[in-house]
Amino acid sequence: MGNEIIKNIIYLIKCFLSIIYTTNDCCIICKNYSNENMFLCKECNSKIKRCNEPFEIKLNGFNIKAYSSLYYSGITKELISRLKYKSDFIAGEILTKIMIETLGNAHLTIELITFVPATRKNLRKRGYNQTEFLAKAIGRETNIKVVRLLRKVKETKDQIGLSGEERWLNINNSYEGINKKNIIGKSILLIDDVITTGATAFYCAKALLDKGAKEVHVLTGAKSKI
Repeated sequence: MGNEIIKNIIYLIKCFLSIIYTTNDCCIICKNYSNENMFLCKECNSKIKRCNEPFEIKLNGFNIKAYSSLYYSGITKELISRLKYKSDFIAGEILTKIMIETLGNAHLTIELITFVPATRKNLRKRGYNQTEFLAKAIGRETNIKVVRLLRKVKETKDQIGLSGEERWLNINNSYEGINKKNIIGKSILLIDDVITTGATAFYCAKALLDKGAKEVHVLTGAKSKI
């Protein structure tokens, strides 16, 4: 317990220092001058591939609508990798701004925001959950309450390297809804960093619907292919 508290404190300090001591005059990707007020220069920003079309994840009578802001390649891949593995919270702020644009264009009615929970192994390793970071950043900017509504009840293999079918089998029955009183009758936005087959998003959304959510929409920073 003590180690977890210390890691959480270190995480908060890293967030604060990375934002306070990073100037948006310099592009975080190419290090050239940037006047775009979002830590990316015009050239790097133009290389980001937008993903404008919503898509649906369908299985066993469930139909989950998902939105992704970007395609998982090039600069987008680097931004997510920096946030996920290098505690680069400026990269997270860039993703947040773009995800908020996607959310605004979708014109959804959202009452609560939640996020895909991290495995215990990854929480111990990184000291934070990158999807929780994105959810809380989006919540601050939109004034929508962020609540932890999911927990992972089964340790699974890393999805990276698995086939599409293996991903669905690997993640099945891995999540359950918690804080049921906050779920019942609510329109919920589920945040994740990357969506590939949609297995994680689907089973998380299903867990919320099973606990009485009115509807669940998924928003991710990027959309990837296997």
